[in-house]
Amino acid sequence: MPDDVADEVKLSRLGRNVQLRVDSVDETARTVEVVWTTGAAVRRYMPGLGRVLEELDVSPEAIRLDRLNNGAPFLNTHSDWSLKDVIGVVERAWIEDGEGRALIRLSERDDVEPIWRDIKGGIIRNVSVGYQVHRYEVIESDDDGCTRVIARDWEPMEISAVPIGADDKAGFRAADGQIENPCIIERAEPAQSHEETPMSTKAIEKTGDAPKDDVTRAQPVNPPVNTPAPVDTEALARTARDEERKRASEIRTIGRKLKLDDAAIDAQIADGNTVDQARAAFIDLLADQDDKAPQTRARISGHDEVDVRRGLAINALEHRMAPSGVALEDGARQFRGMNLLEIGKDLLAQRGENVRGLSRSELAAKILRSSHTTSDFPYILANVASKRLQKAYESAPQTFRPIVNEVTLPDFKTTSVVALSDAPAFVQKLEGAEYTYGTFGESREQYALATYGRAIRFTEEMLINDDLRAFDRMVTMFGRSAANFESDLVWAIITANAAMADTVALFHADHGNLVTAGAITIANLGAAKAAMRKQTSLAPSASESGSLLNLEPRYLAVPAELETVALQYTRSMTIANDPAYDNVHAGLTPIIEPRLASLSGGSADDWYLFADPGDVDTIDFASLEGEQGPVIQQVEDFDTDAIKLKARLRRAAKAIDYRGMVKNPGS
Repeated sequence: MPDDVADEVKLSRLGRNVQLRVDSVDETARTVEVVWTTGAAVRRYMPGLGRVLEELDVSPEAIRLDRLNNGAPFLNTHSDWSLKDVIGVVERAWIEDGEGRALIRLSERDDVEPIWRDIKGGIIRNVSVGYQVHRYEVIESDDDGCTRVIARDWEPMEISAVPIGADDKAGFRAADGQIENPCIIERAEPAQSHEETPMSTKAIEKTGDAPKDDVTRAQPVNPPVNTPAPVDTEALARTARDEERKRASEIRTIGRKLKLDDAAIDAQIADGNTVDQARAAFIDLLADQDDKAPQTRARISGHDEVDVRRGLAINALEHRMAPSGVALEDGARQFRGMNLLEIGKDLLAQRGENVRGLSRSELAAKILRSSHTTSDFPYILANVASKRLQKAYESAPQTFRPIVNEVTLPDFKTTSVVALSDAPAFVQKLEGAEYTYGTFGESREQYALATYGRAIRFTEEMLINDDLRAFDRMVTMFGRSAANFESDLVWAIITANAAMADTVALFHADHGNLVTAGAITIANLGAAKAAMRKQTSLAPSASESGSLLNLEPRYLAVPAELETVALQYTRSMTIANDPAYDNVHAGLTPIIEPRLASLSGGSADDWYLFADPGDVDTIDFASLEGEQGPVIQQVEDFDTDAIKLKARLRRAAKAIDYRGMVKNPGS
């Protein structure tokens, strides 16, 4: 081996799996002790060296304990994207009897309580330590061609609770996938003759994140006579990194095509296997999974039989809830005479569950608690509830839809809607003179999405009593409630008459959209129409005026008290009791909305004209992308014998421009 034996490469954070010492739990202090390393040898892949057998030097001189002893985090499965991922803290870390040990204290947050209970109960036993190596010593190669390396300077970064303990070969990589840790590779020098000569290493100076102290080794007894050519370590490291990226990318592509989970793919990458070796391992894994699959899960026309039966059960329950609205499929007739317990029992049996000899109460508990395991019943219930809620939501009357702009937003950030003015007016250009520049004015309205919702429980009593009707009523009422809430949200903008970005109320004389009070008549409708037609665009500058928009009203909105007169003036060509007699406003579309009188700020005398929102901005009615209505989600409930369903709505409404609306306060 050449005299230049020290290289620097960059390594990702690594990891090893260890176990909690459940017998060391202190319930009062909420602490538990872990053994986070014994230094055992494991196989890894290392840029520049290929497959290596890694050992950890477990000694106070080799391990940097400062980070652990300064309150390193105890994480949930190595996740570090959010503060919620921190479920505890390392209270103390030390070396004892050749082992790295630590005392962990769990958080008292509500969301951590289930994890703490599982640790105390011995359910969660596996933890994993993430660490960085600052210096390896390369010792020798074994008969397999696998290089042996010893971590002589390394640093534990965090300890995590993990659901499944993989073997020691599995490594934890940094979440962003970036290479980040400078590491010194210190190669041992061989003897210079056939005689027995002690092996030694040369002194190096650490760089990067490594400490600045010199590590001095004994010089070779027989120094080489000839000095070899210098090694381009940067080129070697760059080539190794490129090869590693290519190997990892190819393995990941193969694994994802075979629809394997990330853990299985990452294990092959961390173990240093070649692409061919990983492909063979993936095939063996798929074969093992097929062997272990329950025999009751047959394949029918390319579909899983369980999925087919689940779809038929959904259809049967929908038909039972609404027999006139949902046709019963032929295959679903087998469920028609079954109650809910019997359907749940059938689905459990189809999964291979033993349901013989269970009482009604025991069967109900098994069906409901299996929402955390393999039963299809919770999924079916959530699916049926979602369809029933959506149908009730869509059938509820909503009169505001014609006067709003329906938009979707990608997130919950504050949205700014900018209304630009007209272009500056044309001015004469004199001969030889330059063109003059104009400016654009703008106004800006802001709003953000908010989340609204409620939870529904399907209890053990409802399941035993076969009370599907009560559940349907709850879901249906939630659908109507969501629709009513949206109506309240929009019409409250009209009745509240809040100030806009210019600090002037939505309907105000300064906005030119608040006309003299009066009842609905041909003359008063004409005055309101004229006010809208005379609206001007935003002025480009203080010295200029906006241009006339000539907007045409399309909708006449009134409270329930004015329904009759509104219908007369929008549908009749003549009005016998009106002095003008000939009704020229019969083309208006009536909107009858009782909220215009009942919501805060409303009145039974108020009436409004609205332009088509396609002609001018009126009110933005926003939803989150992918959620244009209420959404049902099944959520876990550890505290009750019930299935919890969450109905969620993400909405926002905001008046964007006043020019397409006119208000008359009435007589």
